[in-house]
Amino acid sequence: MNFFRCFLRITAPIAGVALFGVGCANMFVVKHKVMVDAISAPGVAKPSGQSYRLVAKRSVVSQAPVQMSVVAACVHAALGGQGMFEAPPNVPSDLFIEVGIGRDNTPRIDASARETFLQLSARTNPDRSLDRGIGPEVWDVRVAVFGITGRIESALPLLSAVAASYVATDTHLETKVEVPANSPMVASVRENAIKVLDANKASDGGGSGPPPAASPLQPPAVTR
Repeated sequence: MNFFRCFLRITAPIAGVALFGVGCANMFVVKHKVMVDAISAPGVAKPSGQSYRLVAKRSVVSQAPVQMSVVAACVHAALGGQGMFEAPPNVPSDLFIEVGIGRDNTPRIDASARETFLQLSARTNPDRSLDRGIGPEVWDVRVAVFGITGRIESALPLLSAVAASYVATDTHLETKVEVPANSPMVASVRENAIKVLDANKASDGGGSGPPPAASPLQPPAVTR
């Protein structure tokens, strides 16, 4: 089965609708408990209007089951919602954002206690490099949700939306936030990610569809 074709279906439990429909009391809406741990360098402002380039952590590259294009599409959609934009090809970005994603696969761990996480770490680009940032880290945010039993990708709209909303923020301690399953923020990330995936698929197939809206994750740069 084509993974992109079923992306909308597998994310439904994460970004679905309220249990009893629109208009029901808030107590009847399923809420996802997300753990957020964010840190920011002193004086760093929200990065709205800044350009970025995504770089995968080596741990992500080694996780073959994770669809890298889906990871990138969700993160691009979430950062775009915060006013950031991907740097055009051959143009230096303001930030390099390293993306990490994973799941606790400890043997015999209870499914409800299994953590699925996303981490975004941003570095400045003072040397105007095209492939890797060597400037200081300016912010880092790690978000995690427990009990996701399906593919890691099914949690990405939720995790990406929450992570992007906490960039350049300092929570001081790990904080638990509750996100309604019918959150417009999560739905927007999911819908825009699907548009990116469809555009990339059309472009890869050589059809007459629109050009790709965002680039996939770059592999980590090799340092010598």
